Amino acid sequence: MRKNKKQKDMIVKNLLEAIENRNLAIFAGAGLSIPAGYVNWQQLLRPIADELELDIDKEANNLVQLAQYHCNANQSNRGKINQLLVSEFSKEARITENHSILARLPIETFWTTNYDRMIESALLEVGKTPDVKYSNKQLAFTVPRRDALVYKMHGDVEHPSEAILTKDDYESYHMKMKPFLNALSGDLVSKTFLFLGFSFTDPNLDYILSCSGIIKSDHA
Repeated sequence: MRKNKKQKDMIVKNLLEAIENRNLAIFAGAGLSIPAGYVNWQQLLRPIADELELDIDKEANNLVQLAQYHCNANQSNRGKINQLLVSEFSKEARITENHSILARLPIETFWTTNYDRMIESALLEVGKTPDVKYSNKQLAFTVPRRDALVYKMHGDVEHPSEAILTKDDYESYHMKMKPFLNALSGDLVSKTFLFLGFSFTDPNLDYILSCSGIIKSDHA
């Protein structure tokens, strides 16, 4: 449903107040990094679909299941998917204008389902120190003099074997990554969130917010 001008003005007012109070958190999806040249999930898994002789366009709503099916068909070996992740998200990319704007704003909390390093690179470019978290053990320590926390819920490109990719990964997330969900739950209650780069049919967001029990998605 389209928002009218009054609703849009209220949203802008709330966001500006959150920024002023240093209480705005960003939740970034693939759409934020696509302008930098990175792929979305459908593009990432196209070679997998081709190998399985499936039409990726028809599987657009079943991408997590597609990744799981490929893994099962290869006796739980997800080596090819890991390699695709590394190949696609290790490419050098120029910081986008949106990343630069976000990095310059007094935003201290970033959540993302992206594997790339655009957010932390943008923060470093403007002289800020990011404290990046992509594993449970990293939650136990703090980077000295950090300016922003960057939670990478689904992992980091340099650790593809630990990345959240398959249906099994998503369905066991609430047990294996409970500290992350606890942190997200706390932030969702205490901070104002701006979601960027999501269609809200994105399988990453859908699985995390619905399967975790934090938010019930209409698409679950």
